[in-house]
Amino acid sequence: MSSSAASPSAPPYFLPFDPASPLLVTKGVLTTGTIGAITGASIGVVQSKNPFALSINMTINLSIASLTFFGLREYVISPILLSIQPTLSHTRRLQNVQQLSSKQLGKLPESNNDSVDDALPPASLLEVRTDRLLDSALAGGMTGGVLSAAFRGRATFGKAFITSTLIGSILQLSTNQLRVFRLEYLAKQPQPRRETRSISSLAGSPSSSLDGSTTNIEFEKYDPSLSTNFNENLLKSSSTTINPNQTPSLPEKMMSGLSKFLPVRKLSNEEYLEQLEKKRADVDKRLKEIEDEEKRMYAWAKTQK
Repeated sequence: MSSSAASPSAPPYFLPFDPASPLLVTKGVLTTGTIGAITGASIGVVQSKNPFALSINMTINLSIASLTFFGLREYVISPILLSIQPTLSHTRRLQNVQQLSSKQLGKLPESNNDSVDDALPPASLLEVRTDRLLDSALAGGMTGGVLSAAFRGRATFGKAFITSTLIGSILQLSTNQLRVFRLEYLAKQPQPRRETRSISSLAGSPSSSLDGSTTNIEFEKYDPSLSTNFNENLLKSSSTTINPNQTPSLPEKMMSGLSKFLPVRKLSNEEYLEQLEKKRADVDKRLKEIEDEEKRMYAWAKTQK
């Protein structure tokens, strides 16, 4: 009984690998190589040396270091830590990896996984700040220690390990802090008003889909004030008069000059108003299509009773 219950949640491989690891490693190597090229060229210009040679040298060195770092982190250290789950962040990442693997294999996530996700508390800012911190620290230490031992001797492994661990931790903390700043910025942005209505409410009775769950569909609220403001702007634009004695501005002179050689001409107020009316007709047509779609959904919901 216990073995059969635990088998659905077991990872498909011995160690849980993130399906996005190849793309992440590629992005990391390309980004680091680009930074190395720009830095090497800048140092060459400042020190009056050959910027091309320094750029190539730093690009190769940083690309090798970044390939070693991201390869160790994504394919060795992170899978081991995900299997051990030392922190809540690793537990959350393990469940995400298992669900992504199931989706890529053509399987829907099991309901047991969904219940476990719901049992986890939402990610806090502290968890975001410390995300992948242990992974990057160990990967940085191993990368620095191995490369230093390979090029400078085995005696330098310890010092290089400690220094590279600190560097990897600082860089990961900086990256996580940028993510926190982005989340705080997005949280301050005004969210558009949305209305969630279920098909059961459209049908007037609690109807369910084939699997017994009520299907929810989100619709954006139509604000009547938008149409009113649009009409007011049209009236204002049509009521403006142009003084024939007014001196044309520089953009108007440029447009009149270009119209002699290119198929470019200035639109009059009537032509501009006609274009706005055409756009408004397209919007009204789209709203009518959305209304017809809601009616078809209403009819479909009635057949599901």
